[in-house]
Amino acid sequence: CRRDAVDIIDDDPQCEVETSAVRRRLLLSTMAIAVATVSLDGPADAVGIEEDYTKQVDAVPATPSVVEGELTVSQPPPNRIVNVSDKRPDQKKKANRSGYFVAGGASAAFSHGITVPIDVVKTKSQTDDALAGLSPLDAALRIVEDEGAGALSKGLQPTVLGYGFEGAIKFGVYESLKPLFLVQFAGQSNEAYLAAAVCAGALASIILCPLEETRIRLVTDSSFANGLTDGLPKLLRENGIASPFRKGLAPMLSKQVPYTIGKQVSFDLFASVLYSFLSGLSFVPRGQIAIEVEVGAAFLASIVACLLSQPGDVVLTQTYKNDSSDEGFLSTISSLYGDGGVGRFFRGLSARFLHVGCIITFQLVIYDQLKQALGLPASG
Repeated sequence: CRRDAVDIIDDDPQCEVETSAVRRRLLLSTMAIAVATVSLDGPADAVGIEEDYTKQVDAVPATPSVVEGELTVSQPPPNRIVNVSDKRPDQKKKANRSGYFVAGGASAAFSHGITVPIDVVKTKSQTDDALAGLSPLDAALRIVEDEGAGALSKGLQPTVLGYGFEGAIKFGVYESLKPLFLVQFAGQSNEAYLAAAVCAGALASIILCPLEETRIRLVTDSSFANGLTDGLPKLLRENGIASPFRKGLAPMLSKQVPYTIGKQVSFDLFASVLYSFLSGLSFVPRGQIAIEVEVGAAFLASIVACLLSQPGDVVLTQTYKNDSSDEGFLSTISSLYGDGGVGRFFRGLSARFLHVGCIITFQLVIYDQLKQALGLPASG
């Protein structure tokens, strides 16, 4: 009978159309039953999906947002990486840049102030032939014997004030110009640091000229004045406001520019080398090498700075020693060379090694610590 029915359907076109419609309805019914079955199992799976979603949201760190002036916490969308950073880095850098001037001025004023007695011995050794062959200790004893203990503090006021301003300008300008010159020199750090140091040393020399002349006159001429408050006005009144620059700018540049290069550029380079070397030693704790690097780099920088600036320091002292002298920069160099050859430019070097070594070591370590306290990166 089944076979007859099939033959009848095949022979009758109308029956074939109706059969196709029935088949389609059966297929749709089967699909509906399958969907209903999945729907019945859905709530349990939905709970798991919701829990996973919650875990993902909780795993993403919250980002700060400001609402009506108060700091609140908002959740970012899931599966989104959020970079929490300062949205105005340029303004932050500009705000922090003043810290270089503050740290530089404070460290320079302190380091130069506490080493004034050594500076007095160095200056007198350069200008007094009776002290030329003595050690720093013997020279200091001779000065105290001849002029009293108070002679070792001569020039304290102009030293602290002058080198405080000079340090603020020198460090601040140097650190501010470094990123600019790095762009100009296409990332060549040595050339960029050198150019920044030359500019900073030159600008600091202009600031320092009147105060340094006052200091040298106070040390070399006990009858000149009692201190900065009467010495600087007397100097400007007698010689004119432009006199310290006209007479002493060239020798000041010959001292300060090599001094700045030797001190700051070599400190950056030595600090970088020491950090790299000590960080590579497995037995040295990485978090405990900062102060060792600072002291070591500062001491090495003091040697370089002292040697580079010693001839300029002798020329500067000789220029300001005698106010009545009209010798120019080149004439002063010629007379010094005639007085003792090349060795004349290194008179008082032992006292200056002690002086500059103490100044730069104290100054750079204090400067680096103050920078970090002000939120600025350490050198190297």
